[in-house]
Amino acid sequence: MSPGTIRAGLGAAFLLVAAVALWAIRDNERVLAEGRVVLAELAPVDPRSLMQGDYMALRYAIDAALSDAAEKRAAPPPAYAYLALDEAGRATIAGTGDALPPPPGRVAVRIRSRDGAPSIGPNAFFFQEGTAERFADARWGEFRVADDGKALLTHLRDQDLERLGENRR
Repeated sequence: MSPGTIRAGLGAAFLLVAAVALWAIRDNERVLAEGRVVLAELAPVDPRSLMQGDYMALRYAIDAALSDAAEKRAAPPPAYAYLALDEAGRATIAGTGDALPPPPGRVAVRIRSRDGAPSIGPNAFFFQEGTAERFADARWGEFRVADDGKALLTHLRDQDLERLGENRR
């Protein structure tokens, strides 16, 4: 291969990688801007391992219901958790399924597999070094959820649903 062909191939590969990265960023920005706020209760975790370095390990109460349903189901796991929201946006599991849009009055969240178990969100929340004490009272995870079921964890909240970690004056 000639040096010109190699350079052209490398340039095309770079442009492809950049385009995919920009598409993913734009998609996440869309979810953050347009997504519905959904609050998922955090499940208790061992306080000795709650804070490790610059992140908090997370589990969600909804995941326990999903695991129970998965154990009873012989079919392949469902694609979505259908959530009912109260007036404050707190979510409870209202069912599972493979179809969009969700049933009326429900929000669909894509189910992920984490360590072989179903989950609605990430297993960690990262924060700035030295700010762990700001997040010690976390009881709720705040998500932005798009119509296609994509959910992004944006904040943690305390028992009074106040956002944690934000600088208040």
